[in-house]
Amino acid sequence: MVTTKNDQNASNNWYLDTWCSNHMTGHKEWFVSIDDSVKTRVKFADDSFIRAEGMGRVMFQRQNGKTSYIANVLYVPKMKNNLLSLGQLLDKGYEMTLEDRMLKVFNKKRVLIFKAPLSQNKTFKVPLTS
Repeated sequence: MVTTKNDQNASNNWYLDTWCSNHMTGHKEWFVSIDDSVKTRVKFADDSFIRAEGMGRVMFQRQNGKTSYIANVLYVPKMKNNLLSLGQLLDKGYEMTLEDRMLKVFNKKRVLIFKAPLSQNKTFKVPLTS
């Protein structure tokens, strides 16, 4: 993924990613629960690795003011961007639609959880307030 300098400063943005296998963030303070015994390596497209130092749940506030949780998020201290795995969401029963330059994510009851517009650099990112 290529980002601009301005994108890197917006640390509450989560990039919706089809290539990553797990949700991940470098913000340990966002976790409402974390299992520090989970240790693994995260491999990038260039074959480099970084270490994950735990896995847990992150709470965020939706645009309607209600709170939701992202489960099974890896804590990767060296991560500069936050990634949401679309594959992991799909595996958990969430549904996604792409239309009118917008990616929408719905829960199993078809309630809209969040939506992300297509950005100028052709990525989908959503600001989630933790």
